[in-house]
This record gives sequence, C-alpha cells and structure tokens, in this order.
Amino acid sequence: MRILLISLLAFGLTAACSQSETQKQNAAELTLEEQVEQYISNANFEAAEQAVEEAAPENAQELKEQIHLQHGIHLIYNADPSQMRESANNALREFIKVLEINPENEKARAEIDQILAIYRSFPDRQPEQEILDELEEMGFQV
Repeated sequence: MRILLISLLAFGLTAACSQSETQKQNAAELTLEEQVEQYISNANFEAAEQAVEEAAPENAQELKEQIHLQHGIHLIYNADPSQMRESANNALREFIKVLEINPENEKARAEIDQILAIYRSFPDRQPEQEILDELEEMGFQV
C-alpha cells in the first residue's frame, strides 16, 4: 500500500513538473502579444505587465492599455459582493490608468460612467476621494 502511494505521489510530482516546463516552452514560442493575451485570459495581470516591461516593445503603451482595461473589467465583474467597494475603487484606478494612456478609450469611459452611476444610487457611498479627484480632473461628473 505504501509503495503504491509513494509511486502515485512520485508520478504526480513528475507530471506537474513536466507540465510547468511545457508551459514555459510554449510561452517562449509565443509572441509578446500572444503571451499578454494568455496572461490576461488567466487573470494574471501582473505577469502580463511584467512581460511588457521586460520586452519594452514599440507598442508597449497599447499593450498596457489593454492590460489595465481588462484588469479593471475583471475586478468589477468578478468581484466578491462583500468586497465590492474595494473592487470598484481598484477597477476605477485601472480605468484611470487606461485613460492616462489613451484619453479616448470609450470602453474605459463607459465603465467609469457605469460605476459612478451605481455609486449615485447609494446616497451614502462614493469612491475614495483620491479617485474622485482624478476623475474630476479628467472631466467626469462625480
């Protein structure tokens, strides 16, 4: 019984390690844009941003815009209801970063407007003051 258990454990560890190596090899074969997409689809936004920082491509700003936009969307739509205020504030921070890169980004503007509309429906709730100040500077009615 012990031999069987040890064998299964050894097999499991070997399989896990080989999958990790395969993933690293596959990542090395992908373009930076594909790597970023893969990180985003796995909700690994820090790794996506780090990959862009390390590679420093010509389209770095476009990739960062995409990363921050998708991160904000992920934060607001996948939030734990008990952490909604914190998630909304963090999502607004991400959307602000998007607009700092591209002030014309319609999706980020629409998401900000939607979050602010939700806050307006609660009389005693609002985003953090620092976020409100930044949004006012960007022309949002808060």
